[in-house]
Amino acid sequence: MRPALWLRRSWQFLPWIVCVLAASAQEPTLRPPLPTLTHVDQIRHLSVDQASLGYPVKIRGVVTDDVPAPDFFVQDSTAGIYVEGHPSFSHLLGDIVEVQGITGPGKFAPVIREQYLRVIGQGTLPKAPLYSFSELANGEQDSQRVQIRGIVRSASVDRTSWHEPTLAMTVASGGGQFKVRVPVDSNQDVSSWIDSAVLIEGVCGSLFNSQRQLVGLLFYVPRLNFIKVEAPAKVVPFTELLRFSPDKGSGHRVHVRGVVAYQQAGSALFLQSTGKGLRVFTQQQTRVAIGDLIDVLGFPAVGESTPVLEDAVFHRIGPATPPDPIALDLRLPWERYDGALVTTKAKVLQREHRPDGVTTVLLQERDGILFNAIADEASGADRLLAIPLNSELRIEGICLVRSGGLWGLPESLRLIVRSPSDFVVLRAPSWWNLRHTLQLLGITAAILLAMSLWVVVLGRRLREQMAMVRQKLRTGAVLEERNRIARELHDTLEQELAGITMQLDLAVDWFQRAPRVAQQALQTARNMTRHSMREARRSVWDLRCHLLENGDLVSALRQAAKPFTSADQVNVEVLVDGEPVRSSVRVEMNLLRIGQEAVTNAVKHAQAKNITLTVQFRPHRISLRITDDGRGFCAENVALSGNGHFGLLDMRERAQSLGSDLLIESVAGLGTRIEVEVALTQKEMLHGESQAHTHSGR
Repeated sequence: MRPALWLRRSWQFLPWIVCVLAASAQEPTLRPPLPTLTHVDQIRHLSVDQASLGYPVKIRGVVTDDVPAPDFFVQDSTAGIYVEGHPSFSHLLGDIVEVQGITGPGKFAPVIREQYLRVIGQGTLPKAPLYSFSELANGEQDSQRVQIRGIVRSASVDRTSWHEPTLAMTVASGGGQFKVRVPVDSNQDVSSWIDSAVLIEGVCGSLFNSQRQLVGLLFYVPRLNFIKVEAPAKVVPFTELLRFSPDKGSGHRVHVRGVVAYQQAGSALFLQSTGKGLRVFTQQQTRVAIGDLIDVLGFPAVGESTPVLEDAVFHRIGPATPPDPIALDLRLPWERYDGALVTTKAKVLQREHRPDGVTTVLLQERDGILFNAIADEASGADRLLAIPLNSELRIEGICLVRSGGLWGLPESLRLIVRSPSDFVVLRAPSWWNLRHTLQLLGITAAILLAMSLWVVVLGRRLREQMAMVRQKLRTGAVLEERNRIARELHDTLEQELAGITMQLDLAVDWFQRAPRVAQQALQTARNMTRHSMREARRSVWDLRCHLLENGDLVSALRQAAKPFTSADQVNVEVLVDGEPVRSSVRVEMNLLRIGQEAVTNAVKHAQAKNITLTVQFRPHRISLRITDDGRGFCAENVALSGNGHFGLLDMRERAQSLGSDLLIESVAGLGTRIEVEVALTQKEMLHGESQAHTHSGR
């Protein structure tokens, strides 16, 4: 074979080689076989880990119990054991069988897991020795056939635990109790078993938890005939309840009769008779009402303070008078109130609502004794929880006394509240207590803290707003100052320059014809130039008006109009109507500038020849009216265009700053009339006071 062909065929076998090698690597190390166990005691002595190894088992013994199927118990000459049976193999009680299988750990003790069973024949059940409860309580006799005596405390038919119905009994023996299961007919009456003294023969089983710990005993009884009744139930009159008698055996039921004070359905009854109370534990669900007279059969037992009845059954005789509550007097022995309906007055000290819906209230009795009152939702827990602390109330309830110590002395008591009508608030506490005072102080402190924070935040915001306002004021002041300077320059320099221009024109016109007139005009122009320079300097340095500094409004108007007057061209006249009075600098300055601007416009633009300024003084009012005979103009068109008429705009702004409107009346070819009227406040009427340091600012 060629080498290349051999290599290709070798690769085809590679997966098989890998599998063989892996299988050989995973093959466990061989261990010696476990020995076969042939006696039950060998299995019982195995530990949990050893029993889990699955030792082979081959046991020959007798079936001591064949229920619940398919499991069973088998016992040889050494011991008995539980067998986890297989449904394929049948067996009966008393059969001699050969069981083959393996060991298992079980849930409490080692067991056999059945793999094969052979019935050899019918045998005899091994003898069951008699044990006391204390000898069986430790679980050492698990799976062994035994006998035990006791008194049946309860009996009923159980249809759920096993496949077949069973008699489920609770039996008291030697200070303890154990469970019994016996297959029975489902319709069998089992009530007659209660309170019977019985001898039970069966297999002792165990009840356990998930940690393989013993929690109780369960007897597997294969047939009902393995239970023998040794003494029937005894009926003890109520009058002899709890009395000493050396002839009576303990543990039997007693017969009592009493009136219902309270019922906890399926749990407990509280009876009362001749001022005495009795607590009865019963699982019977029959409903009875407070005040019903009932008969009770139950087993006496030691309670927390006084004897109680357990595993009781009862039936209703008929209605009776509800029991009256007994006044609680804790100076007397407390045991006399155990289980009885009592009433007392107390103060609420503390309240607690538990997750299960039960409310516990700590009360202080008038003698200083503390005790608890307990109520569920049906008994008015919510209403009891709403009672304010330190309230005084009258409360009724079932009294339960708990004793302790070597001599069983009473240690505490509690009341079970039956309904909301069992407690009445006699006096509510004053609202002003320590708790409310602290709450109010806390709220006040919180409000003050919030206000302080609010003031801090508000102060910060106010400072920010003030900074913005100051910035705006500075910006506005700059703009205002610019406008003011523009107006002052317009009202002073432009008017002065217009007068100078007029004088120069006059000098040019008369230079050849009348040199003296021309020279006079030039001199006037020179004087006006010097005056304009002074006014410009004044405008720059705070724009003080010397006209108002040296006189009143009328004289200032006359001085301002002089540069525009000439012998043969313009006639400017200032008239006064009324008694002149001085007003504030702001009013006089703005009226002066309005008059100056109006005269300048009349001379410069309207070529007016006659201009009249009339100042009218009235109480609390002053007005200025300027009329001329110039060309006139359309006032509305000028106002709308706003082009080239800064003077009119300035006059309007000045009038508005005085709280007035500028009235302009003009007709083309018929002249112009301008009027402004200012209302004077008491502050603005100076009555001749000094006008020094006047300014043009508005």
